[in-house]
Amino acid sequence: MIELYCDESRQDLFYNRNVISDTNKYIFIGGVMINRENRIEIKNKINELKQKYGLNIKTELKWNRVTKRYLSLYKEMIDIYVNYDINFRTICIDSNKIDLKYHNDNAELGFYKFYYQLLNNWISRNMKYTIYTDIKTYSDPNVLNDLKRCLNNKNHPNSIEKIYAIESHESVFLQLEDILMGATSYKMNFGKDGNSKIKLELIDYIETKLGHELAPTNKSATKFNLFEIRL
Repeated sequence: MIELYCDESRQDLFYNRNVISDTNKYIFIGGVMINRENRIEIKNKINELKQKYGLNIKTELKWNRVTKRYLSLYKEMIDIYVNYDINFRTICIDSNKIDLKYHNDNAELGFYKFYYQLLNNWISRNMKYTIYTDIKTYSDPNVLNDLKRCLNNKNHPNSIEKIYAIESHESVFLQLEDILMGATSYKMNFGKDGNSKIKLELIDYIETKLGHELAPTNKSATKFNLFEIRL
C-alpha cells in the first residue's frame, strides 16, 4: 500500500487575482509518497528529531516557521527526506494564465482539476493508494469523493482506496511536504531575490543534497519531480 500526503501553496491566487505579481504568481499542488510499511519508522525518526531540538512531538514544522534558531532542525528534516524512501512531486501553474471560463467560472473546480492532473500522472494502476490532504473548507462537500471517483475511472480502476482530509499538525508527512513545497514555491516565485537569507540557505542545502536546482525536472524524475503546466 502506498500513501500520498498532499497539499498546496498559494492556492489563493485562484480566487484573488489582485495579488498576483512577478514574485507571487506560481501556484503549487504536490505531495510526498511513502510506502505504508515505512511509515512508523520515518514518523519516529521525525519525532525524535523534534525532541532533539527540545520540541514537543506535536509541534508543527512548516516552511513559514523556518528560522535561524531551528535551521539545523530543518536541514535534518531534509536529510530524512533524502535518506529514506520518500518521493516528492509537485505541479506548478502560472496563475496569470489561468482562465476560469474553462472551469465553468468556478475557481474550486479549476483547482481540483489541477489536483487531478497531479495525481493521475503520478499513480500506477497496479498499486493501491490512500491519499491524505490538508483539511480545508469546501463549497462542495463531495469534492474529495468526486476526485477519488474520477481517478479510479481513468485508467486506475480501484487504485484509490480512500481520500482523507486531515489537519496538517496531525501528520509529520504533511509537515515534510509543506517544507519541500514551501522551498520550491519560494525558489520559483522569488528566484534568488527572496528576502530571507535563512530560507535561501535551506533552499541551497536542499539543492546540494539533491544535486540539482529546485526547478522543472525530467518527467521521469522520482525523488524530486517538478512539472510546470503550460497553459
